[in-house]
Amino acid sequence: MASTNSPLRAFPFRLAVALAVTTSLMVVGIVGVNLAIDSKLSVIKRVDVAVAAAPPEGANYLLVGSDTRSFVQDSTAAEAFGTGSDVGGQRSDTMMVIHVEPGSQQTLAVSFPRDLWVDIPGVGNSKINTAFNDGPDKTIETLKANYGIDINHYIEVDFESFRGIVNAIGSVPIYFPYPARDELTGLSIIAGGCVRLDGYNALAYVRSRFLEYYNVETNRWYSADAVPDINRIARQQDFLRRLAGIAVQRGLNNPLTANEIADQALKNLTVDSSLSKGDIFDLIDAFRTINPNDQSALDFQTLPWSSGTEQGQSVLIPKQPEADEMIAKLKEFGNAPPPATETVDPSTIKVKVLNASQKEGLASATLKELVKFGFKDGGTGNDDRGTIALTEIRFRPGSESKAKTLFSYVDPRARLVKDSSLKGSDVELVLGTGFKKLVKPISTSVPVTGGTTDLATETPAPISNESKLGPPALRTRPC
Repeated sequence: MASTNSPLRAFPFRLAVALAVTTSLMVVGIVGVNLAIDSKLSVIKRVDVAVAAAPPEGANYLLVGSDTRSFVQDSTAAEAFGTGSDVGGQRSDTMMVIHVEPGSQQTLAVSFPRDLWVDIPGVGNSKINTAFNDGPDKTIETLKANYGIDINHYIEVDFESFRGIVNAIGSVPIYFPYPARDELTGLSIIAGGCVRLDGYNALAYVRSRFLEYYNVETNRWYSADAVPDINRIARQQDFLRRLAGIAVQRGLNNPLTANEIADQALKNLTVDSSLSKGDIFDLIDAFRTINPNDQSALDFQTLPWSSGTEQGQSVLIPKQPEADEMIAKLKEFGNAPPPATETVDPSTIKVKVLNASQKEGLASATLKELVKFGFKDGGTGNDDRGTIALTEIRFRPGSESKAKTLFSYVDPRARLVKDSSLKGSDVELVLGTGFKKLVKPISTSVPVTGGTTDLATETPAPISNESKLGPPALRTRPC
């Protein structure tokens, strides 16, 4: 992989919601390893925003990526991003509303494309991204006026935090079916396949609206996107699932890495004045089971849209009735099904306990306790990985209910992982360094974070000129 220098200052930089969501997930990661949460939160920039009072069942978080250049202080940053005089003011590309209901494990993140045509109160009709010119209050007011959505908390982040987070983690593996480029963002991938993106290239990738793929046989470049903004959102959402999972895992495994992720995430973060530690813990509950190999851990959606023309501009308008149905999910709280009660008898569940905690004898002691609770003895052993941080419950497809039952006995909560290779037991409890104890549950409601990645050649967004590009590169792990 190589990157090229391009005239980035000439490009109308607009970073999408990927930045904002990533930052919230980084906060989840640092809290999950019990860092000094109060001191970390004290460095975050606060802003007075007119948010609605949150209902008892959860909250709507508005997450916005800002393209402000206020952080540019040296020639290197100026070359990469431009300066305030080059690109004045601030805009948002797209924005995202994350609907969190911790009690019922309901989490829905909806992207609002930047070209949606809306009525901005006091301004008039325009694309939704221009509402941010007048600040977060105007953006919140616009969402309420056009869609009836109440916003309970506000989070904003910029370019530098995103790039710093990726570099703190190391890299994020992304599958490219062909060599790829975006001459305006500086993205340059010289060979298709599984490519690890550093902070620079990751930022170029999630910002790309002019992605092209290369046919090595004809030596020609072809546009990858029929609808650039929509396809970019799809790529961003895929990137975020991977980035969030890797960040949480590496943060849990290494407190020093978690601390660096936290510092980078919080450096340029802005939140509403009322965001509290309790709200952060609600986000923890929402994202606690993120897995980089699980494409279903977060329910990412894009507001249904159709193309239109307004005032001589190509715009997007909500597609009905699908858009109203999705918006209704953001407006309603407390209508999700109540937590399920335990329906699987522990005596029907054979559990094997593996030790990955570095605590000698912990697997045997834990299995004895499980047997007292009524589970069947499936034996003990050591996990091949040596040490992991977050406890796992591994289960065969079809044994989800048994895994959920065991999940409710583990404190702190574990990650559920489907494993078709599991043999000799119904489930495996892999004890990580964060494992504390077993508890008798009240109920067994739990989010299953579903399955290993299918190593197909699919990409997050459809390729508009795929027939002209030839066979794609082989998709290999860890992509």
